[in-house]
Amino acid sequence: MAKATGSGGSPKKPWNELGRYGGVGIDLVLAILILGAAGHWLDQRYWPGRDTGMIIGFFLGVGVGIRNLVVAARRMQRDIERAEASDPEAGKWKVDEGWLHPQEDATDKPPDDPVP
Repeated sequence: MAKATGSGGSPKKPWNELGRYGGVGIDLVLAILILGAAGHWLDQRYWPGRDTGMIIGFFLGVGVGIRNLVVAARRMQRDIERAEASDPEAGKWKVDEGWLHPQEDATDKPPDDPVP
């Protein structure tokens, strides 16, 4: 059985993908929090009594976070396509049809109608 290898020919480790794509949600939340907090700071510093900067920072954070999410999804799709191109058999699923659709045994069926 051949090992999956990375671009340098070294064995590919599954936690590399986890590290690369596992932080996507954290990126989204941090972008919202940081830009919202920056907007709040601007409100307190330059526009006291208004929440305009925080609202703008929040929506800007949502936009930046979603952009990062889309970039990571494109990178993930590109990595999947490369992996499938290097090993076409790895992407194929093998399903045991006997498990999905078991053959009914005649002895397991209850009688249809009892005779009175």
